[in-house]
Amino acid sequence: MKTAISLALAILVGAPGLWAQDCTEGVDWTKRVVCAKGIGGINPKQHQSAARPGAIRTAQVLALRQALELVKGIPITSTTTVANGMSSDDNVRTKVEGFVKGFQFGAPHYMDDLTIELFVQLPLDGIGEIVMPASVGVKSSVQAWSFGEDGKGAPPQGLRSTVFTGLVVDARGLGVLPALAPRILENGGKELYGTANVEQAWAAKHGLAGYAKSLDAARALKDRVGENPCVIKAASASGASKTDLVVSTEDALSLKGAAQNLKFLSEARVVFIVD
Repeated sequence: MKTAISLALAILVGAPGLWAQDCTEGVDWTKRVVCAKGIGGINPKQHQSAARPGAIRTAQVLALRQALELVKGIPITSTTTVANGMSSDDNVRTKVEGFVKGFQFGAPHYMDDLTIELFVQLPLDGIGEIVMPASVGVKSSVQAWSFGEDGKGAPPQGLRSTVFTGLVVDARGLGVLPALAPRILENGGKELYGTANVEQAWAAKHGLAGYAKSLDAARALKDRVGENPCVIKAASASGASKTDLVVSTEDALSLKGAAQNLKFLSEARVVFIVD
């Protein structure tokens, strides 16, 4: 880890294009960024011309260390985190630690107590390319929906055939925790949407779902869900970390009956609304 931090620091200290916008500490799933803060103190025994750069370097090292801890805590699925992937695979660990070179430092803030505070920001997109489960295939493996208990039944009469451009699932009030590879389940636990549906390139870069705080905000993500997304309500949350959603039988059937649904699901054009 020290090697990765040193590499990132060598690249970024004195970089000409410092990131200058404010960010809030933590993982922001709506903006898809990770933000961390570092604080460095002035050495009173040093001249100001030397003390300030030293404090900035200290703040940068601490911010990068905190950012790595935040990244480790990111859920991949309901049962695994980035930290799990790093501990089980040295190659994943090396790549995640090396990913800190993508961090951008904000401008230093000079505090009244003579400490120096700064933030670093990392795009969440890209982490999935390192840690996404191997079960995300080269291309979508689900080519058609199955109906009935044996999976061989015909679709019920009257299913709507509207062409949707994406899917919005309202999961507010369920305590859902965002993840890189969440799932949508039918009643009974059968997977309706997950890694089997999604093409690798999109899922690895952007995750299996985007996240928003309101319906208007979800609809505004047109690059993800298009102009006419299907909107349904989650019935409950599932999984050890509550990253997966369960939808009603009626909504599951409606989604299965919507024309072109496999296409937009294969491109992970899905947004979850969370608290």
